[in-house]
Amino acid sequence: MANGDQDMATDELMETEGLKVLAVDDDPIYLHSLTQMLRRCGYEVTAKPSPADAVREVEKNPNMTDFIMTVVQTRGRGMDGLGLLKRLGKRYPVVLMFSGEESMETRIRGNQGGACYLLEKPLRDTQIYFLWQHVVRWRLNAAAAATANANPHHSLGVHLDDSQRKRGQGVNDSNKGKGASEGGLQLGTTKKKKLEWTAEMHELFVNAVTQLKTTGDEKLFVIKEEAT
Repeated sequence: MANGDQDMATDELMETEGLKVLAVDDDPIYLHSLTQMLRRCGYEVTAKPSPADAVREVEKNPNMTDFIMTVVQTRGRGMDGLGLLKRLGKRYPVVLMFSGEESMETRIRGNQGGACYLLEKPLRDTQIYFLWQHVVRWRLNAAAAATANANPHHSLGVHLDDSQRKRGQGVNDSNKGKGASEGGLQLGTTKKKKLEWTAEMHELFVNAVTQLKTTGDEKLFVIKEEAT
């Protein structure tokens, strides 16, 4: 499918705001600041002071969250951000926030654990705004993986779930220019393979976007093709 047709199809499917985010931080001041940043960018926010509270919220209202944004390290005992990722990371995209004091091992654990995206504090509005791109990409990869598992003989030529974590890289190896690339952590430098967009891949993309749009009344930001 030509890029112009792809953009037109995407524009018809998606609107500009309304993704529901479950924000988690045990620092009340920073949680308030994060909540305000998310709302300025058009997200609908539910704020929780701990990963354990976030798990309870998801269990209580499973359809009220599109993605989770959690601090990695917590000051108290019990579940931390990596524990939350392990508990919910297969059901929801999870964005991990680092304070800058964590070890490289902790970052690798988050990356290999399936985090949707890695960010380091302090955050900026531009980074927050473009989180929607990583949420949609995570959903697309999940849909491709589900299709591959349902039909192991089916092949798209290029696997959509051939993510950076399978190649030992950080989730943010597209860090160039403006937009979604700003402020992301990098764990590798291997050049990403160019993805050839096929009709089958577009169908998976449409299904993933439609799933997001029909889960409640939420809306999504317009996808813009990233520079390659």
